[in-house]
Amino acid sequence: MKTRAELYQFKHGTRTWYFTNQRKAITHADIEYLPIRGLSRTAIEDESIDKCDTEVTLPQMSLLNTEGDNLAAVFAGKIFYGGVTVTILELYQNETLVLHKGRVTQPKFDEDADTLTLVCETSESYLNRNILTRKFQASCPNSIYDRWCGLDFENLSFEVTVTQIDGLNVTYTVSPTQVIDENNDPVFEQVPVLDEFGDPVLDGQGNPTYEDGAPIMETKAYPAGWLNLGLLVKDGVHTLIASGGGNSLSLYRQHVGLKVDDVVRVAPGCDQSLKTCHKKLENSLNFAGHPFIPSQNPIYTQLIK
Repeated sequence: MKTRAELYQFKHGTRTWYFTNQRKAITHADIEYLPIRGLSRTAIEDESIDKCDTEVTLPQMSLLNTEGDNLAAVFAGKIFYGGVTVTILELYQNETLVLHKGRVTQPKFDEDADTLTLVCETSESYLNRNILTRKFQASCPNSIYDRWCGLDFENLSFEVTVTQIDGLNVTYTVSPTQVIDENNDPVFEQVPVLDEFGDPVLDGQGNPTYEDGAPIMETKAYPAGWLNLGLLVKDGVHTLIASGGGNSLSLYRQHVGLKVDDVVRVAPGCDQSLKTCHKKLENSLNFAGHPFIPSQNPIYTQLIK
């Protein structure tokens, strides 16, 4: 391409949007960038680590990718847990230069102008922030399934099929899973091994031999409250479950793109207490709270009379 063009890449979970500020679609590196009229950005300043942010403005309508996903819908509730990353490229003579790479920190809707402005910051400016990392508190400061919590999301989560959606309330059926034995190995049907005459093949002790057949499946049941403060995950984006048990749950916010018949994964949550961590999740070794903090300051109640 002989003229300069800007290419915008947005990613949320497994979904991606590729846009350009040109009048026609551009194909670069086997990716088609769709034209968005009115797509613009502010200047990118690089003289300071604290001033390398930019604002990308788009029209609220027609922000669809090739799969029909709407980028504006991700920010409709103004809570986009999981983050949206953005990469801005300059294309000239089939060569690209990375102008900006970071994440969206704030969406701003202008209903009068019918625009959506995304405030984007780089990873460097994000890491340069002074933030509180740990607090001396009774409850656990870890977020469930993070590296400090240590719980494995894949092991504790299970698949469900969405059967009904009513606002933030979701009804589902639990998908069957393979039975696991006491050694944590999958269980299969045992099929006798036969020779060419149809007779059982015996081992060295004269006992019939068997081979694994079809997996033995079961549909597990979970107690009420099992999913309280847990997570629902679809397409790499997770949403907090406010409460849930049996065959229904209530979401903290709308999960964009969730539809009936979707197969998603859900996982139990934690109220950050030592009791729940120990009894429900058996993870008290990683509990990082201080549950035995005295309710009154001993300096004033014991040392000073």
